[in-house]
Amino acid sequence: MREDQFGSLPPPPGSSKSKQSSRASARHVAFSETSTPSTKPDGAFLPPPDLDGERPKRFRPRAYACCAWGCMFIFAFVLLALILGFVFISIFHSYLPEIKVRRFNATRIDFGNAQNKQKVSLKGKVDLLVEFNNKNEKTELKFGLFKVSASASHVDLGKTEFQPFTQPKKSTKSLNATIGVNHPGVDKEDADLLKQDIQNHEVDLTLTLVGSVSFPLSGIMMNKIPIMASCDCKQTEVDFGNNAKCDYRIFQS
Repeated sequence: MREDQFGSLPPPPGSSKSKQSSRASARHVAFSETSTPSTKPDGAFLPPPDLDGERPKRFRPRAYACCAWGCMFIFAFVLLALILGFVFISIFHSYLPEIKVRRFNATRIDFGNAQNKQKVSLKGKVDLLVEFNNKNEKTELKFGLFKVSASASHVDLGKTEFQPFTQPKKSTKSLNATIGVNHPGVDKEDADLLKQDIQNHEVDLTLTLVGSVSFPLSGIMMNKIPIMASCDCKQTEVDFGNNAKCDYRIFQS
């Protein structure tokens, strides 16, 4: 009678939604249960997803430290090698003689005409006086063959040689040499400049001496060490008694 009077009651709120959700979850569970089983063995260890990303960060401090120590070791090795090389070269230079050009004469050069009008022929000679000074008080020096080449005003004048000789300790030796000049064709501008310098006694002569020297160093015989001496000789200075000192380069020939 109550049902007829009030009619059928509506379902409580949320009952239909809960039934639908329960049915959906049931279908989801059923779908999950029927999914393909995993192929990974049960006893396999699966690392956390971020383990591979964290691993390089853990080793970075060690890598930085190894790199820093390696750089410091290389820097120390290079610095030590430079210091030892500087000391050795300083000691080596103290045994080398002092080479000076005391006199030269380039006035005996004749300028002639060449087949080419833009060229000039040169014939004559250049006289030299070179001085070797052994400053060591206990060391005797032995020199090998020295090859000497001369140039002035961009003109190659020629070559000559100093024969091997021995220089006693604490002594000076003067060597005379003559360079024969025989150049069939020189640029006219360079030849005119050289001719003008000779007339004005303002020749700038460049000598290059290439040879070897032997001497004992701390009980060890240093045999035939290649050396190269370069001499820049200005006639305006040499004529007034100012010797032209030569600079050395060792282990070069």
